[in-house]
Amino acid sequence: MKRAACLLIVSLAVLAQSPCPQDTQPAWTQQFGGYFKDLASTSRSYFTQGAWGDNLDRLRLTYDAKYSDWFALHVDYDNEIHEGNLIGLPDFATVRDRQNAAWLDLLHGFVNEPNAYWDTSLYRGYVSFRSNSAAFTVGRQRIGWGTAHFFSPMDMFNPISPLQVESDERQGVDAMLGEFRSSGGLRWNALYAPQNGFRRSTSAVRLSRTIHNYDFDVVAARFGQDWTTGLDFAGQAKGAGVRGELTFRWRHPTPGVVNISTRDALRLVIGSDYAFANGLYVVGEYFYNQGQPDLSPSHSFDPTVLLQFSNEIFTLHRHFLSAGASYPLTPLWKLETYVVGDVAGESAVFLPRLSHSLSANTDLNFGAQLFASSQTGEFHGLSDLAYIEFVFHFR
Repeated sequence: MKRAACLLIVSLAVLAQSPCPQDTQPAWTQQFGGYFKDLASTSRSYFTQGAWGDNLDRLRLTYDAKYSDWFALHVDYDNEIHEGNLIGLPDFATVRDRQNAAWLDLLHGFVNEPNAYWDTSLYRGYVSFRSNSAAFTVGRQRIGWGTAHFFSPMDMFNPISPLQVESDERQGVDAMLGEFRSSGGLRWNALYAPQNGFRRSTSAVRLSRTIHNYDFDVVAARFGQDWTTGLDFAGQAKGAGVRGELTFRWRHPTPGVVNISTRDALRLVIGSDYAFANGLYVVGEYFYNQGQPDLSPSHSFDPTVLLQFSNEIFTLHRHFLSAGASYPLTPLWKLETYVVGDVAGESAVFLPRLSHSLSANTDLNFGAQLFASSQTGEFHGLSDLAYIEFVFHFR
């Protein structure tokens, strides 16, 4: 598999050097791009309570190719280096396990020392075939179902945690996805994501339709032996955005497979947002989660499970209120502040972020995660975190 990834990179380099036809609108087009990111962060270990620091340097190379309107190829390949004492802690392994949880093993580590780590991996890699009424995509891709801002139950394949510092990083799924349009405005998707054996694989169907100014989706999915159904909507009401999601999961314990929970789970999100003329943006959501993990009295819940790659959202408690706002202080400075609150556990995390646009393709961001929690709260045991992020995009 690693040899196949290397051959793919070499092939792309050869294609990049091949001359394009001299037509005014060539059938074959291609483009290279990507970004460089430096992310420095510091906090305390959940497991040892010792202070840690980490500096991440990531070079992401992007290649896009297109032939006419029916074929497209997209590749994102990452080269990452970590420096700091976080590497030797269990917290670091938790994050790496999430990032390396895809079906195909396309991550290759070169250095794994107590204070230095280096690997390369495929972030995205897929080909698409399109016609006027259908599209077929195969490879590592983002399946971005769902509409919620904080917790999204309909984002079944790679839900993101509000605690993830790089909120724009969405781990892909190795899958085959078909998209079809029929008369009457009905759209439907069919997906299959293989795992180690058919009984552990994922398959799903989604039907979508727009009625007036509202988009509606209905989903049925099988994750191994578990079944999930859900629906969502998103639209406008008197200038405000409104959205909602509802899912239910029926569980079927599989012999030899360790499940974090064996309970059926209902999950619900309802929310709204509004953008004012002066640039102020506000958002609020309520999240109900019936999916609590089954734990023996001798095993406490590890909140870092929220960071792991999973097709479910597990929380200690059921009721969460989340809200936030963003405002452009100047054309170059933007302030964002969000809060996620656990109502029953008297626990909350505050997520301030200050962004500065250094140039058209360069950004500097300052952020933090500030926790306040009772001993029974969702975020008990998690320490405050601060980070500085520099990003340079190139094309």
